[in-house]
Amino acid sequence: MHYLQRPVTRRAFLTSTLAAAGLGGIVAYGAEQWPLPAPTISPSPPVSLAPANGFAPLALVTDPAPHPDFTAYLGEILRAEGFLGLRQISLRQLDRPIAAAVIVLGSTPLSLDSQGWLRQFVSAGGGLVAIRPDPALAEVLGVRYLGASQIDDTCNPAPITGIAGPLQIHAVYDRVELRGAEALATASNGDPLVTIHRFGLGTAALWTFDLAQTIALIRQGNPAWANQERDLMEGLRASDLFVGWINLERIAIPQADEHQRLLSRVIDEISPLPLPRLWYLPDNAPSAIIATGDAHGSRVNHIEQLLAIVEQHGGTASIYYTPPPANASGRLARKLRWTLSRTPLIGSALGGADSLPGPHHVAAWRDRGHEFGMHPYIEDGLEEGYYRHWSEFLKLGYGPLPPTVRTHRILWHGWVDNAIVQARYGIRMNLDHYHSGPAVRKPDGTWTMGYLNGSGLPMRFVAEDGTIIDVYQQATHLVDEHLMPVFQTGYDVGLDGATAANQTIGQIAASIDRYPAALGLQCHVDPFLIGDPIAGEVAHWLDTTLSYAAGANMPIIAAERWLRFIEARNTSDLCNIEWNGQRLRGTITTPSTPLPLTVLLPDKHRNARLRTVTFADGEAATQRREIAGRLYRVIRLTSGQQQLIADYAS
Repeated sequence: MHYLQRPVTRRAFLTSTLAAAGLGGIVAYGAEQWPLPAPTISPSPPVSLAPANGFAPLALVTDPAPHPDFTAYLGEILRAEGFLGLRQISLRQLDRPIAAAVIVLGSTPLSLDSQGWLRQFVSAGGGLVAIRPDPALAEVLGVRYLGASQIDDTCNPAPITGIAGPLQIHAVYDRVELRGAEALATASNGDPLVTIHRFGLGTAALWTFDLAQTIALIRQGNPAWANQERDLMEGLRASDLFVGWINLERIAIPQADEHQRLLSRVIDEISPLPLPRLWYLPDNAPSAIIATGDAHGSRVNHIEQLLAIVEQHGGTASIYYTPPPANASGRLARKLRWTLSRTPLIGSALGGADSLPGPHHVAAWRDRGHEFGMHPYIEDGLEEGYYRHWSEFLKLGYGPLPPTVRTHRILWHGWVDNAIVQARYGIRMNLDHYHSGPAVRKPDGTWTMGYLNGSGLPMRFVAEDGTIIDVYQQATHLVDEHLMPVFQTGYDVGLDGATAANQTIGQIAASIDRYPAALGLQCHVDPFLIGDPIAGEVAHWLDTTLSYAAGANMPIIAAERWLRFIEARNTSDLCNIEWNGQRLRGTITTPSTPLPLTVLLPDKHRNARLRTVTFADGEAATQRREIAGRLYRVIRLTSGQQQLIADYAS
């Protein structure tokens, strides 16, 4: 008997074959959807500071001033420095008493009532940090304004501050002369840039330049150079924003971080009570490695080779993956192989012994603590590239999309355009600011190591008008393709694995000794695909570097786990604060996190020294740590609410 048969498409054949084999579960690997729904149109705004209600140890004055206004970024800086109990007050509240220990004020015009109240606040014992403020506060600040502004590149902190310098400032500053104040930092011509002044029973500190904007410019580069090719490498990268902007003689200093630490040091000095702060890193670690690896069409065994080295040192890693291109039928064929590979007894023969990563591999890696995210190509456009790779990621069943990312070839648009687009996809951390290429090579041919964006700490991006973008900038500092000829680009130092490890260990050692940092590490998966000799050199570099870090008690963590720690740290709080001159009492609230938070208390406040720290379950063990020349006690926190009692005595 003859039957009239319709032609069978490849897609229909694969679908029917799966059904006949009882393997219809392929749908669990991500159904084809044409088109997939678009991501959220607008990113959600970052959490703002809570308003002052009762006593606030640290209060930031906010004002709906015309943009650009970097007051909100000052809040990000104070969060990054770990200050607990940070609150906001409006400018309109400065005409009445505010219960606060230290007030941080930006450059906003002040009414006569506000001027009078701030004068009274400091005179009665409060602390004031004024960031390029209204000159009407000159007497309180102990300076006389000379009626002129000047541009300078250099900030020289005084040795007493414990801050490494000189630091770049990229800013206009107001010229002042000292009238009772003491200079804590000066310009290259000796002009005061940061001062401190005892006024009545309190203390006022002055920054003659916009500190928040300066830190943003150090971290994010020169916005005037957006979309300009400056680093000699084909393609616009984040590094193009830094060529001729970062002084390569100072790149070994995390300059933005040192500016922040000077601010923290001054706040500690002028506060009428000891201010608890959270340490930058998990469990009092001296520094951390944020381990990542870009992978371009790599197979499972190549990824496993990298993860095996990371796991050998007790770490987790983020893999940013670009799958080989495929159309709809190609994706279905790939899903078929993944499903067949899991068939008992004959799986390896049916699915292939050297497979591309399938959703079951991704799920297993995530169960082991690793992150598996996308690595989008944006050569044809930022929006187009992110949408296409997001769609492919979900269609292959790799979802949900993790919250961190690195863009292929670290291509960058605008000043912060990448971050704006990433926020729409729920991405919360970006690792595109990347130490490699001619941007970090001196004119004499010497290659540098250090901090391209002046920082070893993650902070949210800020737009040119001062708007905070809810995506953290986490730099990538230790890069395989910068040190070794991974891709034969001609823009690498050309080291072997052992010598490259010496370079990265040197930077890690400096961070432990002086500059606490979360050092982003990039080890491509591609060398393991390429094979020896480069695979062996890269493996030796990675193993030696991580061995040193682990031996120094540095956590080696995937970017996603690091982000979760930062979020827990930034949402911790301190309330119900009391201080009687000897005993500090307050309630600390910390979210649940697998990476423990630690709180810092000044070992000495004024003429009193910290004797004991007690929680509800008894006296807490403390360790000691020095930051910017000041000694602190470090206490491990548990999740939830706990009452802190710190006793000081003369």
